Amino acid sequence: MSLPSERSLVAANLGEVDGEGLRVAGLSAQYPNLVQVPERFVRISFVAFAKDATIPLDNGWDSLKPYRVAFINGWKMFEANASGARVVHKVDKPDQMFRMLDDGRVDLVLYTRADGTQLARSLGLTSIAPLSPPLRDVDMYLYLHKKHQALVPRLGQALRDLKADGTYNRILSGIY
Repeated sequence: MSLPSERSLVAANLGEVDGEGLRVAGLSAQYPNLVQVPERFVRISFVAFAKDATIPLDNGWDSLKPYRVAFINGWKMFEANASGARVVHKVDKPDQMFRMLDDGRVDLVLYTRADGTQLARSLGLTSIAPLSPPLRDVDMYLYLHKKHQALVPRLGQALRDLKADGTYNRILSGIY
């Protein structure tokens, strides 16, 4: 099942699905029925994409203030940190915001470096590229609905085992 970001969290919190993946730490405070698996799943670089590679991001989130930005509704980090941009567009699907950028309707698109690079390439948007430095590098975690709380330690150990024997790196090589 594929749901918009916010709806996906709500569905997991309600127990309509068993859990959520690739989420920032600490969401259990806002979604009390979700239990965080304590082992980091992956580290992701959150970046701004632009057609103008000269846009400076030296001041982190404050660098966004003079620009029109777009990001996916429900992405908590962007909602918390990018609201000071001159104009903020929240969209449901990543291809919407990349097309907005290509059409000149926004100056920056906020997304993950790996997924955004792949999406721009697949859409044939060769003039769009990620800017440096990243806005933030974040450890991402898995969450399970509390009805599966007994699985949390086992899942954490399974992730540690995959990392220890090299399987984790083989699976993720080239993805992030």
